[in-house]
Amino acid sequence: MMRPMRRAFFLSAALVAALASATARAQFYDLDGAYRCLKSPDPDCEKALADRPQMAPPAPPEKPVGPAFSDIIAHVKNHTAGQKDIDQLARLSEANDPRAVEVLAWCKLNGIGTPRDALAAYWLYGKAAGLNVPHARENQTAVFERQLTAEQRQEVLTAENKQVKP
Repeated sequence: MMRPMRRAFFLSAALVAALASATARAQFYDLDGAYRCLKSPDPDCEKALADRPQMAPPAPPEKPVGPAFSDIIAHVKNHTAGQKDIDQLARLSEANDPRAVEVLAWCKLNGIGTPRDALAAYWLYGKAAGLNVPHARENQTAVFERQLTAEQRQEVLTAENKQVKP
């Protein structure tokens, strides 16, 4: 009983070893051929190089659509942000850029470059908190407690209760 099992084991081990060496040999010859073409190119190598598919050149990087982020920050600090700055922050915010979301919330809260909108700032600080911006949740709470009117608070509570499913 042991002898047939031993024999089957050795046969399967030999088969696996033969398949492994065949695979390794194929890779070796492919690499050897490539090395030969590098060391001493001949007409066959030149033909192989000419026949291979050519890759398209990479696309040029897109030009920035609006002002640079550092310029926007400088404008916000100086309270001189304009509509282009706010539009760029909105585009970046839609793309979930955490810094842009927080800065846009600040602008909405303080009326920098845009009409003052505490309710929009509240929602933006909530989005920033979801993007792991430090202190965004605290800022959202502060806006809720100190900046929103009673009607706006009720609107927020109604909207947030709709999001929570029992």
